[in-house]
Amino acid sequence: MKGIQIDKINDNFHRSLEFNLQQPDLNSHEILVEVHFGGLNYADLMMCNGSYPHPKGYPLQAGIEFSGIVMECGSQVQKFSVGDRVAGFSENAGAFSELLSVPEDSVTKLIDEVSLEAGAAYYVQTTTAFHLLNTVGKVDASDIVLIHAIGGGVGLNLTQLAKHVGATVIGTVGTSGKEKRPLECGADLVLDRTKQEFTKEIQQKFGKSPVRLLIDSTGADILNDSFDLMQNLGHVVSYGEASGKPYDNLWSQLVLRSLTFSRLHIGHIDHQSEDWLQAQNTIQEMIKNKKLKLFIEHTFALEDFNLAYQSLDSRKVSGKILIKIK
Repeated sequence: MKGIQIDKINDNFHRSLEFNLQQPDLNSHEILVEVHFGGLNYADLMMCNGSYPHPKGYPLQAGIEFSGIVMECGSQVQKFSVGDRVAGFSENAGAFSELLSVPEDSVTKLIDEVSLEAGAAYYVQTTTAFHLLNTVGKVDASDIVLIHAIGGGVGLNLTQLAKHVGATVIGTVGTSGKEKRPLECGADLVLDRTKQEFTKEIQQKFGKSPVRLLIDSTGADILNDSFDLMQNLGHVVSYGEASGKPYDNLWSQLVLRSLTFSRLHIGHIDHQSEDWLQAQNTIQEMIKNKKLKLFIEHTFALEDFNLAYQSLDSRKVSGKILIKIK
């Protein structure tokens, strides 16, 4: 079996395309998927430098997001049949290999109008955005929402989903040129943090403390500066720390305005819950009805996997990067 493997030799990490990987075992509650597309995420980069230490350890078959065709079902599987088109999230990684065994609860069946390419493009980023806004953030049409890293994959999904319910969307980017796509998606204001002091610009246009919901993947000083923009009783939702962990004054910042703070990882949401099932149904219907645009930046051949990783690592990518496995 062919697939991408990450190995750790001494303190150095190495990615390679292996041709003799062992075919995965299948237990009674799992399905065997012939993987067609893998979706590249920031967590995949982190697994290559040890900052996202996977519980399975190294060597590790890479990839957490995928789409493909069900080839075999375990004896206790109830929701899937051979031939079903699916997308999913593999907690145990291995999604950048030709075959993958995953629990049936980690997989969603794709409707006919959602392609396998779209399935791998939406599953992690769009699902994360939906739960940040709805399950945790409880977004409302009256809200002003501030989204940092709005020009990235999750940010573009957040923008479209927030505008879909009627919210006002403000965003910041850390790379010049990334303002264009969120504005095309309906964002009301997008600021380049490298050129503008975003807090002052937002206060000049929307007032001293206009933001009810802050969605942040940056952490550190960007998050800390954002507290000046928050309404009393506002909600801060974190899903990453690209610039560093929140400062030690986080508690005092929350107390000062009676803010609530949440940290989301979609792996912690029950995939059989009403919230999860509603998200999957809503997202696929929006894709079907062309109310949600998926920005696929590039699809790389499996043999060009290093170029895919390098492209994501450049931080210049706005849309999704896919790896074509089959």
